[in-house]
Amino acid sequence: MRYIMFPILISSMVSCASTPTANPSPAITHTNDGALAQIDQGKKLYVQYCAGCHGNGGEGTAKAPPVVGAGAFPLVAATDAKRNVPFHTAADVFTWTVKHMPADAPGSLSTEQYLAIFAFDLTANGVKLSAPLDAAKAAAIVLHP
Repeated sequence: MRYIMFPILISSMVSCASTPTANPSPAITHTNDGALAQIDQGKKLYVQYCAGCHGNGGEGTAKAPPVVGAGAFPLVAATDAKRNVPFHTAADVFTWTVKHMPADAPGSLSTEQYLAIFAFDLTANGVKLSAPLDAAKAAAIVLHP
């Protein structure tokens, strides 16, 4: 099991009316073409479904909390009434996100789309994926022991 000792970006794929004007651009270095393709797809989907609320760089806005940086995805959400589960692993965040996001159409994306956004989000916080993200890999990424 891999432990991540810093806040991780795991997108809360919220769809908002505004159209983002820029793409988040983390430095991504991977050895697997499948992971690269998944992350590239996730970047496009993040811009389409998440950036309008969470910000182009995941910094958060008045509409939604940050998904990048020190305040992103704490173990327990002190101010988010919708989130009533702890985020111990990346899989916890993924499961919650699929059930609740996008806010205007929860569960409306395919599993592959959610995983792609999730893979992009993880890399935006420095997690290196050497293979495409799946449920087992997400469960092995520990956010808060």
